Amino acid sequence: MNYFCGINRMKEETDFEKKHTPFIECPEVVKADEYFEVKISTGIPHPMEDGHFIQWIELFMGDIYLARVDFTQFMKPEVKLMVKAPSKGHDKFTLKALMRCNLHGIWEYEKEIKLE
Repeated sequence: MNYFCGINRMKEETDFEKKHTPFIECPEVVKADEYFEVKISTGIPHPMEDGHFIQWIELFMGDIYLARVDFTQFMKPEVKLMVKAPSKGHDKFTLKALMRCNLHGIWEYEKEIKLE
């Protein structure tokens, strides 16, 4: 398995990397114990055809597994999830997305979120 880590640096990546790295879009600051929307997609569109497509996206909060969405070649590799922020006592946390391309392996992206 290949792991590529595109931690908060989408602008520096090549088009090939942008097609495979799961980019996380969500607020930079969220309130403790409240739900917020997380969108995961590629930086630029990835091919979705019989021989080459994104198979799944997984989302973690730190090491805690939150969700997995499976795709076929007939779907757009994009997902929106409602996630509950951790409780008070923390000042920040990290979201991590993994995305698997059937030809190019697993790619990773992390985003740090602040709690208010």
